[in-house]
Order: sequence, then structure tokens, then C-alpha cells
Amino acid sequence: MSNDPVLPAGWQEFVAKPDPTTAKAVARALTQLGSPAALESVKLIAETLAERSAAERSEKSRLIAAQLRGEVAHAFMKATAATRLAHPTVRTPVEKPAPQHQDVAHYLDVLPPKQPGERPETTPGGHDPLTLEALDLATADLAALADRVADERDASSMGHLRKAAELVDSINAKPTTYSQERRAELAAAVKGTTQEHIVEQIGFRAAKTQRDKERGLSAENELAASYWRTNYVDTLKEFLAKLGTVLTAPEDILVNSPRVLEKLAMMVDPKVVAGLRIKPVEGRTGISVLSGTAAFKDQNIAWKSILQELGATPSAYQLYELMDTGKPEPPADSTVNTWADLVALITGSPFARLQEIARQKTELAPVCAMVEHLVLGLTDEAGPKRTDALTANALRSLGRLLDIVVANQHNPTVALRAVDLMMDEIGIVVAVAANYTGDDYRRAVRRVMLERAPSIAPLVEGEQVHMYSYLTTSGMEALGTALWIALSWRGHEQVSRSTEPIDYFETGELLRRLREGDTLTPHQDVLVATLNPSAPYSKPSPEELVVSVREALAAQKKGAAPCVLIIDTTIQLAPGSTGGRGRLDVILGSLKEDIAAGRLEVFLCKSYQKYASFGTGKVAAGDLTLLSQKGNLESVFARAEVLLQDIQLDLARHDEGQLVIHMLRHGHRDELALIDSAARNAKFVDEFCWPIDPKSKRQGTTYVDGIPLLLRATSTGKIDTLFGKLVLIDWRDSFSFLRTSYVGRIPGPWGASPAEQKEEWYVRINPGHESKETMVECFYAFGHLATSTPPGAGQPGQKQVDLGQLPLEAVLEHLKALDEVKGDAGVERYRNNIAASYCVFAVQNVGFGKDALVPLLAGFFAKRTGGVTIETQRYLAGELFSLLKEKTVDVVHDTGPAKLPPPPASGKKKVLSVDLTTVAGLCRAAAVLPAWRFTALAKEFELGQIGVSAEEKRLSALVAKAVKG
Repeated sequence: MSNDPVLPAGWQEFVAKPDPTTAKAVARALTQLGSPAALESVKLIAETLAERSAAERSEKSRLIAAQLRGEVAHAFMKATAATRLAHPTVRTPVEKPAPQHQDVAHYLDVLPPKQPGERPETTPGGHDPLTLEALDLATADLAALADRVADERDASSMGHLRKAAELVDSINAKPTTYSQERRAELAAAVKGTTQEHIVEQIGFRAAKTQRDKERGLSAENELAASYWRTNYVDTLKEFLAKLGTVLTAPEDILVNSPRVLEKLAMMVDPKVVAGLRIKPVEGRTGISVLSGTAAFKDQNIAWKSILQELGATPSAYQLYELMDTGKPEPPADSTVNTWADLVALITGSPFARLQEIARQKTELAPVCAMVEHLVLGLTDEAGPKRTDALTANALRSLGRLLDIVVANQHNPTVALRAVDLMMDEIGIVVAVAANYTGDDYRRAVRRVMLERAPSIAPLVEGEQVHMYSYLTTSGMEALGTALWIALSWRGHEQVSRSTEPIDYFETGELLRRLREGDTLTPHQDVLVATLNPSAPYSKPSPEELVVSVREALAAQKKGAAPCVLIIDTTIQLAPGSTGGRGRLDVILGSLKEDIAAGRLEVFLCKSYQKYASFGTGKVAAGDLTLLSQKGNLESVFARAEVLLQDIQLDLARHDEGQLVIHMLRHGHRDELALIDSAARNAKFVDEFCWPIDPKSKRQGTTYVDGIPLLLRATSTGKIDTLFGKLVLIDWRDSFSFLRTSYVGRIPGPWGASPAEQKEEWYVRINPGHESKETMVECFYAFGHLATSTPPGAGQPGQKQVDLGQLPLEAVLEHLKALDEVKGDAGVERYRNNIAASYCVFAVQNVGFGKDALVPLLAGFFAKRTGGVTIETQRYLAGELFSLLKEKTVDVVHDTGPAKLPPPPASGKKKVLSVDLTTVAGLCRAAAVLPAWRFTALAKEFELGQIGVSAEEKRLSALVAKAVKG
């Protein structure tokens, strides 16, 4: 008897007539098969449906998933997630197309049969039957093609593209953001339940954008701060208003854990610590109130700075959760089935298209791969909460955003915005399900670490090296806690200097130097280093760090406590980007015997807010991992303190912990792929868009292998102000985001503090995952004007330009040089993007004579838009029409205005005379703008003297239609 899996009874009837009744019969038959036969059968069903069209697969999969229950239902969901669509979503024609009658749906070629029969001597009516048959087939084919083109379910159709474009326009036309709309949509449904805070979290980011007037397809939350760990007090009042009475005195301070009191001994006099009190807000763990600081006012203790250095900032997500203390769970909703919804989502054409994009060689590929893995990961564990209305709503929103992503594969800027918003919806699903535990977190971190540092895996798996990880509220908390554990074990009298009211133990200086990749020794046997610096001046050397550790080990006295190595591992690179083994593997592999012998303890500290959150900044959490000898009594204190920190912080079970664990389990390889992608853009910007003298630190830093960050400065200063005008890139107080961003006020290497430097600091460019064309449009003009290097010039010019008051002549000089460049492959490929870059920079920085920008921009639209990204075109179009505000536009012909109709009364508006080239440019600029945007702009100016040429008529019609609305 064969043990091969079989399709269940009732399958053929279901295929012939897919509906709930036939699907229920299939489900009943599967139940009767019993395990494991039923589990094998559902795999076969998933594989069989993958052979169908995406639309049919999705429909039938949903019907079956809705009827299944228990183990079989989950097995079907998992099997479906593991099975990709068996054919491309966009089919390519074969070399020899099939005859029309054999493949009516996809080919329009009207081909006669290879062996036509004999024609009769006479044909009734006088018509050729072959011609009639061909026309019938062509008509059927055209009808089938029309249906396919209009099918909104098919991600390769014009119908789907139109639907996605209309969706983006409808979102962007609103004065609010997508996040605001989502919170407003869901507020009433969750009010008064434990899910209210989950909706409140939508749009929260640990480092929000600082660009004004965010609207449309953007993440926004009123309780977010510019950088949560340091600036959370900016929104604390709003949090407390929602929480009710938590702080009992004005001087009370919210901190993340009751364990903060012990760590304060590293920073302040023990007598001060003895006078403080700390009490958890709820229960015995988590967010706590630190009291008693008022008694030490005369000592001028900088509590805010000290607590920031310790990483004591409370978790935003725990604050959100405290809002719902005592509220009831929402009731189950039997009308929804989130398992069926999820199965339909991952079997639909848009998701199949996403999977195809993820396997291409484009900038968007690693982003789509990350989305694929996180969404498929929702089928893991117990899956989503099956009868939860909020989860069902989040999956619908996820589907809408997925439509936007795949429809904008050639417009990454829009796609990346949609992906950012997807993280909110995924966060909702995992927060509601709450499937993950602290043990899941430790298993996930262990799996990731041993994959990235395989050299130490045999010792960890062989239980010679003990590994313990716990989730912290930030990377700074991980670093501060590691320092506290390492230093306090070596004597409190050496840790806290009672003669000084505050002792940072050089922590502030340590952080600054870690950004540059330095190694510090806050204690003779405690070393602190960074794996890859966030302000890289040179290539980091793990080998040099190993030498430093070995020197400390050599100086270690017999019977002394183990030496300690604390490493900031926030930026980790794939082995391929560093020319072989990963840097973490090099370090741990070189020191593994010392760890196993009990001579060395290693603390690995990481911020998940950076690349581990996949460019969204959705979480603020971090990780602290301790590696020590198994059973070593000298490491008992360190292991016990790490465990106590974990227990008293208690973060893994909360919303943020659920999302972090989900990301680690299903997307940790995507973290490295995304860093590689961003690094490629960083290298491109450094070499092509903004090349600098590598010997001049005052210009910035050159690309360091694999690190996706660049520093830049200008000879005339004001770099931060200038970057503030670059509205096509984001402005964040952190790094690692999907879209390109920058951080200002990075101290330069010349030693002055930011206050002393005034505007002579660096900015850190954080390249995202946009196209190379976008990189050129954002940075080429800035970089070449900053170094006075026109396109094609091998060396910088002598004349420095004040970019803050940019003369238009400098822009025109560079554009002229661009036109004269021949034979340069890079310039040839990106010529129009370079021209767009100069237009963008001119709009943002030309200080006077703005009217002269009108012919420049219009000329660009008339002749140079080929290959320029739609986002840049729309930005320039908006700026062009903004320049016409409160003006009357007169068209001047070479033959003189006498032949034109008399101009209408223009009132007091300024008259701007333009030529026909400008008119052509205005027409093209109007065409790229969304209707809602052009409607608003068209009402701000009027057409005066205008002729009867085709372009003039077109412009007049466009403006009239827009004004009419």
C-alpha cells in the first residue's frame, strides 16, 4: 500500500465548484484522515493550488483555511507559506507562439492552422471560413485580454496599477498621515479595551522624522520624540496625561526598572544613592518611579544626563501598555477569520510579485525579502489570533500597503514609505497574539549569534561557554549595564569617586570615541570597543582589538577576576562585505579559548533601533549578551546580575518584545542584506556623487568597507543648515532607515565641542535603499558645488562658492560643463539625473532672483526628464508652479505679441513673461503632478497674454480644468 499523500475526498467537487459547502467537505475529509496523513495531505493541497493562477489559488486557499481547525488548520497555513507560486506572475512569450486556438488567453497573433483543410468551391455568403474563425478567435482573445488588463487582483495588470495609484493619491491628498487615519479608523472599535494602547502605538518611531508638514504615506505619532532615549521627556507630559497619576512629586523621575537604583552607584556618591527610593508603577518589575532626588539639589547632580548614560529611559511601549491597566479584553468576533485572511494574503498575486522582486538584483530586492519573511513568519507559532477584529483590520491594511509596494517597484521612494508603514500592521498582529516568551528571545539571539560567529558555536553548544541574553530598553542600557556589572564586581570603592558629585566614568567620552571606532579602558582589566563605528574615520580592525585584549590578559594576576571585553555590536556586516569572516567571528574565534578557560568575560551590546529594526526605527530596544565560562565561580556575580536585570526589566512579554522576537526569528539575515544594500549606495555617493579629498578630514570621511555611513562637511561651514533644506532626504536624530536620511551636528575630529564649532561640524549621511538615480539627484550638485568641481573636472576649482547664498551663475556654470562632458560613462548614464540635481539644489539655495529659476526648471521639463525619478520630477514641478504664485504669466513669441489676442486685466499681480519652451515645460510639469496637487497650485497664478499654439492651448486647458476643480 502506497504511503504517498493523497488529495482528500471531495477535492474534485471543490475544484469544480469552490464555495464554503465544498470547502467544508474537504475539511471534513481531512479531519477523518487523521494525523499524520492529514498533515501530508494539506501539503499536497498547498502544492496543487500553487500550480493555479494566483487569483484562483488565493480564492481556494481562503475557502479551505476558513473551514479547517486545530492542528490541520495550522499545518495548512504553514504549508501554504512554504510553497511559492509555481509560475511567474508576469508570463514571458515563448519563442514560437502557440496557434491562436490553443492559447486564446495570452496571444493576439492570428495564425492559420499548419495544415489547413481544402477550401470548398463556394462559401455560403462568399466569406472565407478561416478568416471568420480568426476574427472570432481574435475577438475572444481581445475580450480575455481586456478582462486580464482590468483585473485588479493581478499584480501584473493595468487594473492593479491603476488601483494602487489611486490609493496612493487618495492617501497623499489628505492633510493627515496614514498613521493618523489608521488611529482614527480604529479608535472607536478598541475604546475601553486592552487593545486601545496598541492602536495608540500606530506610527510611533524611536527616532521620528523632523521634517515639517509630513502628510500622506508617512508614519506619525504625537507621542514620539526626535530620539526617544534622550528626548522622551519632550512627550512625557502627554503620556502622563493618558496614564493618570503616576508621579507623586514634581522631582520624581520615571525609569525603566527598579534595578536602576543599584546602577546609580556607578555614577553618584553612595550616600546619595542611600537617600533615594524606587518603586515599580505596576507589580514588581518594569517602569518605576525614582524618588528622593530633591534632597540633593545643592549638589547640582545632572540626573537627566546620568540616567541617559545609564540607559534608564523607560520603554515607550510599556508606557503605552500602562494606559490600559485594568481594562477588559475585547470580545472575540466570530465574523472574522484571520487565518483565512493571512492565507489569502500570502497566496495572492501581489505577494507572489513581492517574492519575485525579492529575488531580483535591484535596490528594492532586500527590502521586499524582509517583508516577505516577516509576513510569512506570521504563520509561525500559534499564528495570529483567529477571531480578533483588530488583527483582521491590520491584515487588510497590510494588503493595501502591499499593493502599493509592488506597483511602485520602479519608484522605490513610495514603496519604502509603504514598507515602513507595514511594520505598524505587523506589530499589531504580533502584539495581539502575544505568542513569544523570554525563552523564545534567548533562542533567537543564540541562533543568530552562532550563525554570525560560527567559530564559537562548538564551545557554546558543547556547554563549555555559557551564553545568556536579555532584552534591554536600548543599546545604551545594554552598554551601561555591562559597564556596571564589570566595574562593580571590581570594587565599589573604585567605581564611584566620592570626591566628585558626578562621575561618568568617562562614559560620555567613551560614547563619542566608540562612534569613531576607538577602544577605551575605563578600568585596567575592562576594555570597551565597537565592532563597526557609526562615525567611521578608518577601517575597523578586529585583529588590533584582539591584540589589546591579549595584552590585558597577559597583565592579569593569578587568581584575579576575569578580564572583561564589552563590544558595541550594533552595526554588524555580512562576511562577504568584509572580505571573508565576519568581524564578530574573528574576535570571538580568536578569544574563544580564553572565554572557555574563565580568563575572559565578553559582553555584547546591541541597539535594535538601528539596522535590526530593518530601517523602520519601530523599536527602541537593545540586547545584552554575556559569554563566560560554564560553571566558573568567578563569573557567578556577572551571570546573576544579568539574570536580575532581565527579571526586573521584564521586557520580552510586552508589545515591543513581541515585535523584536518576531524580527529576530524571521528576518535576521535581512538585517545584513539591508546593510549591504545601503553600503553600496554609500560607496556610490562617496565615489560618484560627492567625492572628497581622502586626506582632508575637514571635507568628511571616505567610504569604509561595508559601513553604510558617510560624514561630510563644507569649507564654508553651515553644513547642518544646508542639509536642512534637502527636503528630498529625511532628517532623523539617528541612522539606519529605509529612506536616505541625515543626522546633523556630528563633532568633527578637530576636537572642538559642537557649541564651539558653531556650524563647522559634520553631518552623517545615512544612505537608504533608493535607486542610484535618486542618490545622484539628492547629492551630486551639493557635492560638486561644495568642492567647486564642475562635472567632468578632474580637480576642484579655486573659487569657493557660498552655498548658503548660492548664485545662480554657479549652477549655470556647472550645467554648461555637464553639457560639454563626453565619454564619461557615469555622466552619460546619469546626465539627466545630474541636471535634476542642480535644479533641486538651485531651488533650495539660490538666495535672490528667484524668477530666473522659472526658465531653468521649465527648460528641464521640456528637454531633460528622461530617466529622472518621478519623486524628483514632482518636487521640481511643485516648486516651478510655486514660483508662479501671485503672478500673471504672459507668453512672448519671437514674432512679437501684436498677433496675439489682447491680454486680460491682470490686476496688481506681477507679470512674468515666458517663451514657448517655458510653456512646453509647464505643460510637462503639470502632467507629472497628482491632480489634487496641481489643482491647488493652479489657483495661485493666472494666465495672461497667451497664443494659439498647441502647447499654449494645452496649458490653458490644464489650468482651466484645475481651477474649475
